[in-house]
Amino acid sequence: MEQLNWMAEYAAFVIMLGLSVVIGLYYGCISKQNTVNDYLLGGKHMSVFPITMSLVASHISGITLLGVPSEIYSNGTQYLIVGVVNTVVVIFLVVFIYLPVFYDLQLTSVYEYLGLRFNSNIRGLSSLIFAVHLILYIPVVIYIPALAFNQVTGLDVHLITLIICVICIFYTTIGGLKAVVWTDAIQSLFTAVSILIVIILGVMQVGGIGNVIKANQEGGRIEFFKMDPNPFLRNTFWTVTIGTTFQWLSALGIHPGAVQRFVALPTHGKARKAAVWFVLGICIVKILTGAIGMLIYTKYKDCDPLMANFIDNDRKLVPYYVMDVAAKFPGLTGLFVSGIVSAALSTMSAQINTVSGTIYEDFIVKMMGIKVSDLTASIIMKCIAVISGIICVLLVFAVEKLNGILQMSISLGGVTHGALLTVFTLGVCFPWANSRGAMYGMLTSLAVMAWIVAGAQFAIYNKELKFVELDVSIAGCPANTTFSNHTDFSGLIRLNEEVYASPNVPTIYTVSYMHYSTIGTVVGIAVGLAVSLLFPTDQNIDPRLLTPCIRNFVYPKYMAETVKNGVTCHNKTDTYELVSQETKL
Repeated sequence: MEQLNWMAEYAAFVIMLGLSVVIGLYYGCISKQNTVNDYLLGGKHMSVFPITMSLVASHISGITLLGVPSEIYSNGTQYLIVGVVNTVVVIFLVVFIYLPVFYDLQLTSVYEYLGLRFNSNIRGLSSLIFAVHLILYIPVVIYIPALAFNQVTGLDVHLITLIICVICIFYTTIGGLKAVVWTDAIQSLFTAVSILIVIILGVMQVGGIGNVIKANQEGGRIEFFKMDPNPFLRNTFWTVTIGTTFQWLSALGIHPGAVQRFVALPTHGKARKAAVWFVLGICIVKILTGAIGMLIYTKYKDCDPLMANFIDNDRKLVPYYVMDVAAKFPGLTGLFVSGIVSAALSTMSAQINTVSGTIYEDFIVKMMGIKVSDLTASIIMKCIAVISGIICVLLVFAVEKLNGILQMSISLGGVTHGALLTVFTLGVCFPWANSRGAMYGMLTSLAVMAWIVAGAQFAIYNKELKFVELDVSIAGCPANTTFSNHTDFSGLIRLNEEVYASPNVPTIYTVSYMHYSTIGTVVGIAVGLAVSLLFPTDQNIDPRLLTPCIRNFVYPKYMAETVKNGVTCHNKTDTYELVSQETKL
C-alpha cells in the first residue's frame, strides 16, 4: 500500500516532465527550429491561446504559488487588491503606450529599440542589466519548488534542482520558442488543476466558504482599503496599487520575453488580445493563491505551524498545508508539487529563451559585429541557453541564505526594474529626451535602488530590520509542543505600526519594498529629463519610435502624410527608411 502511495505521488510529476521532454524533442528534431526567426519568434505562426497561456505561466512561478499564500497568512489580504485595481490601469498603459511601438517595429530584441532611439551604448548597457537580473532571478524560481519537492519526498534539494534544470535547459535549448510556449501551456494546466484541487479540499475541510471568511475576519486578515499614504508602511492600498503597477509595466510592457511573444503573433489585434488576457489571467491566479492563504489561516488559526516548530520557515508553509489537507488522497500532494515545479519550469524556460536571444542580438551581433548563418546563429543561442542555465544552477546555493519568498523576489527585481522602465519610458513618451539624459537617468536609478535594496536586505539578514506580522495563536497546539519566538524586537525601535528597526538603520532602508520599482522609475525619469533639458541636442526622431498619443501631438504633419500614403512599418528595413523620411519633413 505504501509503495502504491509513493508511485501515485510521483506519477503526475513524471508525466509533466515527460510531456515537456517530448515537446522539446518534437520541435527540436521533427519541426526543426534552425533559424533566428524560428527560435525566437516561432516563425510568427503562433496563436493567441498558447501565447497567452505561456505569458501567464512564465510570470507565475513557485514564488507566486508559495509566496502569495504565505503573505496572506502572515499579513492579511491587502496585497490582493492588486487583482482588482491594477488590471485596468496596466492593460491601458501597455496596450496604448508600449505595445504599439514595439509591435510596429517588429524587432527581434526589444533592446534594438534603444539603439534606434538613443545609441548602441544605452542598448548594450540595458541588455547587460537585464541579463544580469534574469540570471540572478532564475535561481530563486528554481530553488522554491525544489524546496517544496524536498519537503514532500525527502530528496536532496540540490539533486532536485539539477534534475529540474537539466530537463528545462534540454527542451528550451533544442525546441526554441515553440517548445517553450507549448510546454508552458501544458504546464500551466498542471498548475491550475493543482491550485483548484487544493482550494476545493481546503474549503471542504473547514466547512465551507462562509467559515473561511468568518475566521479571517475574526483574525484581522481581511483588509483591502488601508488608505494610509505613508510609504514606509509595508502594505497599504497605495503601496500595493502604485508599486505593482510599475512592477507589472516592467514585466509586461518592456520585458523582452513578453514583447517577444507579442511580436510572434501575426497581427497587432491578436497581440492586444494576448496582453489583455494575460493581465486578467495573472489577476485570477493572484486571487486564487490568496484564497489558499486564507484557507491556511482558517486551518491553523489556533496553532501556528511556525511558532509550534512544525516548519522552520515560511517557505514551507504551503507544502506543509497541502500534505496535511491531501494526506488521505494519494497522488494529490504529488500533483500540487508538480504544479509548483511546472510553474518554475515555465518561468525558467521563458527567461532562458529570452536571455539567450538578448545576449546574441545585443552583444554577439551588435557589439562584436559577428555575422553568421541562421544555422550557426541558432547553435550559438542554444549554447548561450545552456551556459545561462548552468550559472543559474550554481547560484541556487546563494538563494538558500535569503528569507521571505514574495518580498525577496520583489526586492531583487526592484534594483533593475526602475532603471529599465526609465530608459524605455523616456524613449517612448518624451521626444526631447536624449542619449545623455537616458544614460544618466538609468545609471542614477540603478545606483539609488542598489543602495536601498542592498542596505535593506543586509539589515533584514542581520535582524536589524523586522516587520510586524498579524497575530497568530498557539492555544490549540498539542500540550507537548515546544514553541519558538519569532517576534523578538528587542534592541529595535518601532518606526510605525508595521516596522521595527535598529537606530543604525537609515530611514530610507525602511521604505516599503513595494515602492522599489516606483522610486527607481521616478528618480530615473526625473534625472533623465533634467539632464536632457540642461544638455539639449539636435536630433531627428523617427515618429514611430514614439507612442501614438505623443506621436500624434508632436508630429501631426507626419501622421497626416502617413495616413494619406498608407505608410506602415513592419520590419527593421522599414524602420530605417522611416527615419530618413522624417529628416526630409
